[in-house]
Amino acid sequence: MKRIFVAIDISPEARRRVSAFAETLRKSFPRLRVGWENAEKLHLTLKFLGDSDEKQLEEIKIIAANISKKISNFKLQIAKTGVFPNARNPRVLWIDVLDETGSLAKINDFLETECEKFGFPVEKRKFVPHLTIGRVREPGKAKELARMHLETAFETVGFEVSEIVIYESILQPTGSNYQKVLGFKLF
Repeated sequence: MKRIFVAIDISPEARRRVSAFAETLRKSFPRLRVGWENAEKLHLTLKFLGDSDEKQLEEIKIIAANISKKISNFKLQIAKTGVFPNARNPRVLWIDVLDETGSLAKINDFLETECEKFGFPVEKRKFVPHLTIGRVREPGKAKELARMHLETAFETVGFEVSEIVIYESILQPTGSNYQKVLGFKLF
């Protein structure tokens, strides 16, 4: 079994800017327990599938290949800051991803519909495209961090999406590592 998810990589410039933004927050709250995302791991998750056997992985590859034939390259913007579930109880710090073309929603809908046919549950939460920059370990102590995150302007950065990627998440004592299984160029 492999822990699988489907994602979009962000551009090197977007990665640099998001990472610098997160680093400023980290330095401002050095004693707060937050799992900050490493720059190389920043991505936009389209669908987390979890444990998948080889047969399911082959089906996911077919689904991703079919999507890549239906969606052409499109542009995204990384813009505003946000917190899940809310600023009073911050658990996840994120940056919003804006998609004026609606392509992300189309890809997500297709993934949800097709993956359900192979035993993967449909996500109950509404799809909110975002980049996770940190996971708060002690939400009760992080209200100031959440406030600063929400009040600090993130300079918008755009990039073109030309590929969707299947990743394996490998859990290790030091955290997870992501290994690219296969990428599919959009038409």
